[in-house]
Amino acid sequence: MFTNKTAVTWTASAGIVDESGLYTAPASQPSGGTATVTATSVSNPGVSASATVTITTQPVAISLSPQSTTVKAGFSHLYLATVTGTTNTAVSWTVSDMPGDSSYPGSILSGQYTAPDPVYQSETFLITAVSTADQSKSANASVTVVPLENQQIQDLPIKLGTSGINANSNDCCTGTLGSLLTDQNGKRYILSNNHILGRVNHAVPGEDILQPGLVDALCDATKTKTVAKFTAATPIQAGVDAAIAEVVPGAVDPQGATIGLGGVAADGSYLPGYTADTITDPEVGMSVAKSGRTTGLSCSTVSDVSAVVNVDIKAECGNPTEISVRFSDQIIAANFANYGDSGSLMIDATTARPVGLVASLTSDHVYTAANPIREVLNALDFATGLQLSFVGGIQHSVSCSPQGPASPLTHAVTPLDLPPAELSKALEVHHRHAQSLAADPAVVAVAVGRSQKNPGTAVIDVFVERGRSPASSLPVELDGVEVQIIPSARFKAVLEKPNGLALCQSHRYR
Repeated sequence: MFTNKTAVTWTASAGIVDESGLYTAPASQPSGGTATVTATSVSNPGVSASATVTITTQPVAISLSPQSTTVKAGFSHLYLATVTGTTNTAVSWTVSDMPGDSSYPGSILSGQYTAPDPVYQSETFLITAVSTADQSKSANASVTVVPLENQQIQDLPIKLGTSGINANSNDCCTGTLGSLLTDQNGKRYILSNNHILGRVNHAVPGEDILQPGLVDALCDATKTKTVAKFTAATPIQAGVDAAIAEVVPGAVDPQGATIGLGGVAADGSYLPGYTADTITDPEVGMSVAKSGRTTGLSCSTVSDVSAVVNVDIKAECGNPTEISVRFSDQIIAANFANYGDSGSLMIDATTARPVGLVASLTSDHVYTAANPIREVLNALDFATGLQLSFVGGIQHSVSCSPQGPASPLTHAVTPLDLPPAELSKALEVHHRHAQSLAADPAVVAVAVGRSQKNPGTAVIDVFVERGRSPASSLPVELDGVEVQIIPSARFKAVLEKPNGLALCQSHRYR
């Protein structure tokens, strides 16, 4: 007869222990306040081991922190559950409507609450944590979700950094109307992406540009306002994803006021501000900011420059054909944007000078790529015959360190300049090899960044798609410059589309 040599029998001096080793304490505290749990070998009953369990009369209790808080639409907040009276501190989480409410309350996972997006008025929801050890014990907290200013339907003249889309996008989509340009004759134009205003090369002059985008208007165009007319776009295959739309008189703040560029008030609301009217070039380590439809005001630092990026563009939102495009000289920043933020203006956070035009991001939202603004203006001037420049004001700093709720994407990194000789050498090597490296199907981007091992050293960053192996082994160095491999998702130019669950369940979509 075969005996399972790993099998044991369980006994307890007080309470009950089942065959799997799960111990249940007695209803009353035993003498001495402890119990002994023993496992005895089935194959060799002379071999056993014991453990002492302390049993208290303290009942299981649970509390939540914070008891109440305010979160902006689409943003997240972490709740902490404290369980006492048991060694099993695990809880299960739910978020629900307050009694009498039927709106979609958002979601919660491991205590991380994510608010619904969009909302059109303040909504309060109930956060509940239930003890796993004693499911009769639970605790509640409340969360109030407030509209994100970038998503709201605005009165005219609108501020920028706001939700918007081409009226002929067909699908219920939205992106960001990012900033304001002027030409040599004083005409004003909204600047955004080709894939937002220009329907990826398919728009014709005169098409309506709406505020807000259709997602933020309940997918109902009658709730939107026409704020501009599509004028022109740079051909997206030419390496710049940019377009302009001439402002309808009186529809846009004539000085280009942008949501959040004036900072954050004590109550967490965004203060309007202006970009500077002169541009600048990106640098590794530069502090940057943007104001976008989905994540509002967020800050990061430039991690890479001169990036060659392969970008997938879906057949949606007025674009009938899925394509992949390779962009050069891109700027990369981490934890900076989400779907719907495309079209935002990336600015130098220390001066508010325009740096880039947010154009794509990885599908996991970790990395954002932007077209350098100097190339954007040059390409638009060439496409239109105009002489375009930014409407703005004096230089000023932009802070993402609010006294109230913060963007979940704020990403603080201490700037550190790369030595010019280091950077120059890496750029030269990158220029010679980037295109051939980017041709590998597993490679999503090739750029110049900073060594993770030696932050004062410039490297060639090769972003490789997770789960895929390059066709050939990637080098560890090129012409004396370190090659740094960065696992990444693919870059995509994607607009925000409505959450299906929210669309079905929320009274805001009825």
